[in-house]
Amino acid sequence: MNITVQLQKIGIILIRIMPLKLADKLAAGIGLMFCYVVKYKREYIRNNLEHIFSGEEIEPEQINHYIKRTFINFARMMTDFFRLSYMEKKDFDVERDGIENANRALEEKRGCILLTMHLGNWDYAGAFLAADGVPIIALVEETDPEMFDLYTRNRERTGMKTFSIQKSAYAFLQTIRKNHLLAVLADRDIMKNGIEVDFFNGRRAIPRGLADIIIRKKIPVVFAYMVFNPPGKNHRYLGKIEPHIVFEGTPEEFNRLMVSKFEEGIKKYPDQWLVFHPEWLE
Repeated sequence: MNITVQLQKIGIILIRIMPLKLADKLAAGIGLMFCYVVKYKREYIRNNLEHIFSGEEIEPEQINHYIKRTFINFARMMTDFFRLSYMEKKDFDVERDGIENANRALEEKRGCILLTMHLGNWDYAGAFLAADGVPIIALVEETDPEMFDLYTRNRERTGMKTFSIQKSAYAFLQTIRKNHLLAVLADRDIMKNGIEVDFFNGRRAIPRGLADIIIRKKIPVVFAYMVFNPPGKNHRYLGKIEPHIVFEGTPEEFNRLMVSKFEEGIKKYPDQWLVFHPEWLE
């Protein structure tokens, strides 16, 4: 029995009966506690931020603030992930910025690749698009079987279909043949066989072969993310999808474009880049 999974199941039950404002406060407290307790994860986030703000004059207090906010944001987003177990279309609270670009890309009838990163709440984004009627597939990381089953039920409840990264070839085939949107988180090399690229002032690995298939098959691409809105906004989340492109160029040129898009989003929301792993190649 996986204790983490059992705790998350308890969390799902509690979220059903708890007002969202109270859940947010509880999540913020839990996130802050983990920030102080799990020192090595805190240092991973600090390292990320030092790369993001390299060459800029930023006070240590501001870095520490971003570190705390990263843990708090992750915990709050987990409450929304738990809420996916019972949410309906009307329950999603999203400010739309170009969401219609997903369906416009599918008008090309060649499928579409939605490229995003571990920024904001990617699971909430996929479930939202599925609830909105977009035929969406997502590549996901395969974890412990019990946890994978729990996460799959939450992710697929509103209509999104998921495939483990190990089945990415089949997912791409489905995307093209059935004219679906395929969501790919491309800022991490989950398979550990990726290619190195410049990323901010450092080096990171991104998935191998992604650019090649996009260019070879002429698959339309959209860049997208879903992040928390700042306090005072009318909606909890901001969902942004850029107009689609059909890229003509080399894989190296595509990867540079993709990384530049990722850097732009991360720089704008540095405390919502939820990468708690030591993946800088230094």
